[in-house]
Amino acid sequence: MTIGDQPIPGCPVIIPVIKGLVKTIGSQGSAEGQYSYPWSVAINKDRDIVTADRDNNRLQITSREGKFKKILEFKQFEKPFKPCDIAISSDNTYYSLDDNNKQVVVSDENGHVIRCFGQNELEKPRGIGISPVDGNVYVTYWGGHCVRVYTQHGKYLRSFGSEGKGQGKFSFPCGVVISSTGMVFVADSDNHCIQVFNADDQYLYSFDCKSGDGKMRCPGGIAIENDKYIYVTTVINKSVLKFESSGKFVCRIDSDSDRLDRPTGIALTDNVPCRVVVADTYNDCIKVFVQ
Repeated sequence: MTIGDQPIPGCPVIIPVIKGLVKTIGSQGSAEGQYSYPWSVAINKDRDIVTADRDNNRLQITSREGKFKKILEFKQFEKPFKPCDIAISSDNTYYSLDDNNKQVVVSDENGHVIRCFGQNELEKPRGIGISPVDGNVYVTYWGGHCVRVYTQHGKYLRSFGSEGKGQGKFSFPCGVVISSTGMVFVADSDNHCIQVFNADDQYLYSFDCKSGDGKMRCPGGIAIENDKYIYVTTVINKSVLKFESSGKFVCRIDSDSDRLDRPTGIALTDNVPCRVVVADTYNDCIKVFVQ
């Protein structure tokens, strides 16, 4: 390497490239910084990790470096709060999917409940996402094999999908994410694929991968990067996969040595390179990957 035809002192140099698992956050337990069956993760406006710490009946917030910051608990409901997913709106409002009480709990970042909706009509909900286009809230209805759409104030708008195989039919849908253009990506768990719909709920296409590192068996969590890439956790394969939004398989993010066990929720940070945050449910921790 030269500048003005003069060699740069110290060349050649070795530049290490970090890739793969870079951090494990937490361990099994109920103390601060510990988890019990963490099911989902999201990134808030402060770029912290918000975890649905399911069997501890709480949300737990840590920095991206893994430093404990805050616990949010909701003890005012008839049954214990059991978060299975969480989405965060552009104004940093938290939408927690509480399947034990069959509701969406809307709160501020300090845990003050603003409203709840969907009570007793969401039998075994699994995933929640917020559209960046119109702010509508999408909830995957595991028990009803469909996706329900609400306003942020909790008004029910519509549903799409039904039980079965094939275009626009679901078998236990899980994670859901919406692109900046309103395209809806749904992890169709027992059909082992991702189904894609437009903003009018019309089916567009599906994608999966049936062999190799990209094999998709029971997709659970799903995240989107700049509308270009889709990241998926797979429960049976115990892996984290990256696809182009068109459905072309790109790569596997984790490796066998990382020993993921039932990875579920997934979120992306705005770091460069991108960091992939995964709820490693059966290992009671959060794992962070760079790819």
